[in-house]
Amino acid sequence: MVTISRLEALLLATGVLVCVPGSSQTFQPKEIHASGLTADQARQVLLVVLKHEKFDMSNPGMWIDGPWRGDRQGTQYRPGYYDFGVVYSNRKTHTSNVQGHFAVNASTGDVWNTVRCKRYGFAGLSTIQNVISARTGKKLASAQLAFDEIGCF
Repeated sequence: MVTISRLEALLLATGVLVCVPGSSQTFQPKEIHASGLTADQARQVLLVVLKHEKFDMSNPGMWIDGPWRGDRQGTQYRPGYYDFGVVYSNRKTHTSNVQGHFAVNASTGDVWNTVRCKRYGFAGLSTIQNVISARTGKKLASAQLAFDEIGCF
């Protein structure tokens, strides 16, 4: 018999325990540490946003590049965030196009399109962010502070 917590039942009901396309991984709240998301967990949060934004990540030409690293080995490109690029590669023309640059806050799950300076917010993502915040003890930054952290002006 498999037992799940009430939180996991809620997350299953709201679609927050998500299967990552192309793998058997799921986003599991109990695996979030107080130190924040791992790079793989941040990628899973980004996949939720990409699905919401209608990116076809099942297309074999679409992939997530990253997380990007800073100048010093092992550092994050943007402190406190995991930065990714979403790329489409056309096999027929042998060309690649960047579809977007995204940053995921390791402590809160806040997700930004860093080129458009767009902060994502929708019910499923908010549920995930609440779970992450409960595990890390960190709250989403105000819009202005987050804007500054991302480097938007």
